[in-house]
Amino acid sequence: MDNKIDTQNQQPGNNGSSHLRQLGIVVAGIGLGSVVAYLLTKGLGGRTKRTAGLDSPDHIVDDRGTGQEKAARILRKLRDRAFEASDEKLALALGRQVEEVAGWNAGSELIDDDVVMKARGIAMNRGVRVE
Repeated sequence: MDNKIDTQNQQPGNNGSSHLRQLGIVVAGIGLGSVVAYLLTKGLGGRTKRTAGLDSPDHIVDDRGTGQEKAARILRKLRDRAFEASDEKLALALGRQVEEVAGWNAGSELIDDDVVMKARGIAMNRGVRVE
């Protein structure tokens, strides 16, 4: 009878640890999958967010309905006519970095409403027609 008791005690113990081991594997797999999914969305998400507005030239910038293309034209005209075609001088006047102004000209950066409003104000003060 002692043998029967020992075998009965060993079977539930093995089944219990087997179930815990399986549960541990499932939990580890879910955790690893979550980490991989997070890293993929973070890596790809930054690129898709950045280019989402650039793919659509109709992205409205301000309440006048100015799109990205028109805003870029306004900035180029202001730069060429009022700042001797210098990105550095335009960046200084707008309070932005030169790399950002170059990105607007290249079409790789989104132009926001603040920049367009400043550009229109500067053009008006300098007597430059940009629209």
